[in-house]
Amino acid sequence: MRSSWQKWAYWGTMLIIVATILSIYFVATAPRRNAENQARAVAERVAGVTEPQVFYLFNRNETDYTIGGKQKSGRRVFVIINAKSGKTRPLAASGGLSASAATAQARAANNQAPATKVALGLYKGTPAWEVTLRQRNGSYRYVLLNFKTGETVKAS
Repeated sequence: MRSSWQKWAYWGTMLIIVATILSIYFVATAPRRNAENQARAVAERVAGVTEPQVFYLFNRNETDYTIGGKQKSGRRVFVIINAKSGKTRPLAASGGLSASAATAQARAANNQAPATKVALGLYKGTPAWEVTLRQRNGSYRYVLLNFKTGETVKAS
């Protein structure tokens, strides 16, 4: 039977371990949370997004943050924000592929490989969906689809 101090030492150690893990998690995810909060504020100011629904982080030549949501009128929009310059580009969601359509199209062209991520951003100045697919051998394939036309812009 354990003595009282051993029980306290055990539970104290467990509490310290859990607190350390939670602290590391919150510190590690703080930049993404801050970027999302700032992007939501910009989308509200620039395009009148009142109901933000999705946040995408797009990393290609530059980093873009994209907020998708509804305006007061009910119209669905995406607002792409360049992380460095703050330049914005609003897009009507009805003007191009949805995230699920882009994912389905990329999967169909790549032997139904499972999609692990989808993000909307600017690739060479053109709005594009980046779909990340996990191949059977464990490697990843990145497929960029033009937002408006659905054509493959780049696959790597």
